[in-house]
Amino acid sequence: MIKKRWKRVLLTLGLIIATAHLYLTLFAVQERSYIREGRHLDSYVIQGTTAGQTFNLNKVTPKVTRVVAMDNDKNIFYKLNQKQLTTRNPNITTTLVDVSSNTSSTQHTTQIVNMVPEISYNVTHILIVAYIRSGSSLTGDILQQDPDSFYVYEPLHFTEKMGKKLQSVQLLNGKYVNIERKLFFNRAFTIINSYFDCNFSNLDFGTLVHGFQTFGNKTNKFIKCYVKKLGQKINKKLATQMCAVELEKMCQNSRFRTIKTIRIPMQYAEVYLKRYPSLKVIHLVRDPRAQVNSIVSLANTTRYNVGFAKQKCRAMERDHYFSEVYRTKYPGRIKRLYYEDLASSPIKTSESLYEFTGMNFTSVVRDYITGITSAGLSSCAICSKRANSSEHVEKWRLKLAFKDVQLIDKECLSVYKHYGFLPVQTEKDLSDLSIPLRKSIDKIL
Repeated sequence: MIKKRWKRVLLTLGLIIATAHLYLTLFAVQERSYIREGRHLDSYVIQGTTAGQTFNLNKVTPKVTRVVAMDNDKNIFYKLNQKQLTTRNPNITTTLVDVSSNTSSTQHTTQIVNMVPEISYNVTHILIVAYIRSGSSLTGDILQQDPDSFYVYEPLHFTEKMGKKLQSVQLLNGKYVNIERKLFFNRAFTIINSYFDCNFSNLDFGTLVHGFQTFGNKTNKFIKCYVKKLGQKINKKLATQMCAVELEKMCQNSRFRTIKTIRIPMQYAEVYLKRYPSLKVIHLVRDPRAQVNSIVSLANTTRYNVGFAKQKCRAMERDHYFSEVYRTKYPGRIKRLYYEDLASSPIKTSESLYEFTGMNFTSVVRDYITGITSAGLSSCAICSKRANSSEHVEKWRLKLAFKDVQLIDKECLSVYKHYGFLPVQTEKDLSDLSIPLRKSIDKIL
């Protein structure tokens, strides 16, 4: 009697654990970014859509501690996709150049730009170059509302984080690749090209099944396919390879291919401008003080305000230089977008974005944008929805202490001159929202 009872208990526990594992993989990813000595440290948790409990992301994104061999047949990806191999990317007129080097980042850029051939496409590629807490989630979500859009959310996150722990990972084609931090930009080049080219054989398992891919309308379908295959007791790597076939089809059938990243500086955009003649680059900018306030809200400390401001303003200054160079060198292909404009005038600014990219701004898109910018959430760290995006723009002025704002202003004064932001003169001016802290557009340009 006792044995039967224990068997029932164990069986029930097993079913609960198996069900929970599959259920958790469908949860959205929520990012909490913390600042330490001027560097941002990202902590990711899974938050359920029906429960307040949080779970470790490792339950969704595999924690890799060693390189594990793929299935015995390393060419299984190509066997699954033989039909597509002969027709993959039919609009491409040249092939991918493999770049590997141990030189400095500046030399990396020069070498890659000089070696990468120009490729002719019948599609439009869009690269959103942004910063942490700059409104990039909202921007990317707006641009993926065109049904002909294929959108990828932060595809470099896995490589950046795991490059600190791993030397190499295995790709879908069975090969191994070095992802050490010193080779980050080389690997980033391959990952971004893989998504732009809709050729996923050079992507690694961790990048493809990362929880962030639930943020893309079409990449989320891949995640659902992957979870379904796991439920059918299919091996993780084989499940990834099988679902990647359908993901490639969705990518290839999309006229617009958009990538949003906070991990590529503007300096490296020329690599892609040269390779993809149809590429449009959106440089997303937000007031550094608002970025700091957003970080403070997450980290619940003002300890690292100055370090973060100094780091980000230096990056913004470099990006301004290269964006101006590229605007002259590649006219009509670089657009500077202010988050403040997108949040305060979402419809007008979104129409401008759609016109720039060539997308179709329909009434459906308009209604969606109205919904996420006026009746959304205010507590989600990386959600695109906001309770009231126009009020969200000036929120930092009522949250940050005047002494902290003065410190940030001191570190970022040269950046303000480039982007048109204005320093705060008095504590009264800080809280007086009728006093603008940014010049009008015509005075900036």
